[in-house]
Amino acid sequence: MRLAIEQKELVHHIQHLVGIISAKTTSPILTNYLIEANADKGEVKITASDLELTVDVRFNAAVSEGGTIAVSAKHFNEIIQQMPPTVIDLWKTEDLLMIQCAKIDFNILCADHTLFPILPEPKLENATIVNAETFNRMISKTSFAVSTDVNRAVLTGVCWKIMEKTNLMAATDGRKVAEIIVPNTAREKQEKAEGEESVFQYAPSEQLLEKVIPVKTLNFLQKVFDSSIKEMKVLMERNKIIFSYGAFTIVSNILEHKYPEYQKAFMADLPNQIVVEKKKLQESIRRVALVAPEDNNRIRFEIDSERFEINTSDRDTGDAKEFVEDFKFTGSETSISFNFRYMLSILDAIDTDMVCIKLGGSREPMMVYNEPLHENQKITFLLMPLRS
Repeated sequence: MRLAIEQKELVHHIQHLVGIISAKTTSPILTNYLIEANADKGEVKITASDLELTVDVRFNAAVSEGGTIAVSAKHFNEIIQQMPPTVIDLWKTEDLLMIQCAKIDFNILCADHTLFPILPEPKLENATIVNAETFNRMISKTSFAVSTDVNRAVLTGVCWKIMEKTNLMAATDGRKVAEIIVPNTAREKQEKAEGEESVFQYAPSEQLLEKVIPVKTLNFLQKVFDSSIKEMKVLMERNKIIFSYGAFTIVSNILEHKYPEYQKAFMADLPNQIVVEKKKLQESIRRVALVAPEDNNRIRFEIDSERFEINTSDRDTGDAKEFVEDFKFTGSETSISFNFRYMLSILDAIDTDMVCIKLGGSREPMMVYNEPLHENQKITFLLMPLRS
């Protein structure tokens, strides 16, 4: 194997690929990239896998001799990123990968590439074409709400429901919920007003599916999102989902569990509503939270028509309170305690300058919305209270 490529070009394609490699893998070969060079096509393919998620990237290079190697992903990325911005030459000699750039030389040990797990080439002829920008937006509005508890595996993923007229993505960890609903289907696209966003450029109208996608897969798609690449192909199989986007092909296992009916927690008739500037609210929460208890991150809203107070108290640290100005409140006096970190994560996902929070009593959830609401998308956030 022998090839030459510009350093910037190579970095562009591999900079996020190393994130696929698991630090806890029990299979040493999976700490490596599989690098395949094709002299006839002048193409290089680099694959990374943790068995649950496999990603390959393909790009053009000056390939004078084809071949296949497996080499440490960590060392390969670090070396390439530290090279000067000029042409890099790579070639294999016996069990070594030689990397040369300007007057810099590295000789890296190769692993046995035949041990690397190979997936069959996905057949994307029947793939659905997805609006990449809208899909990326759906991820950004939901992925932060997943659970990190591996004992509740289904909650570590994001639920994607494809229905006849709408397309839903949601995530929850049992304490907060994030949901976004957008229009879809080819028929919907033809009928919708100009400028209305639909995730599907083409999709069969009878396609009614639900898949729970690991958040690691969706986070990778966010990292490689490019606003100049408008479309993404998606192919759903029984236990896998395949994305083809730009130079990348992503093959991911799905979480084969029934997603919980989180919508039962949504409350449409909460009697109190406050509208406030998002940035001011974030700043106030962050200040008060400086002395919040570390065990539960508890802070408290106390609200009536004249007063919006944020406070906290910790017997080991002290207490703090701040009065928020310039808010609009309708309803009766109420208060609620909650985890400030969860609220800040929700506020980070709010698009608008103002935020609308609907609440009831101290034991009822808060519902959080953009203010004003998005015309063509329904975005809902829920935050459960902490018991007093």
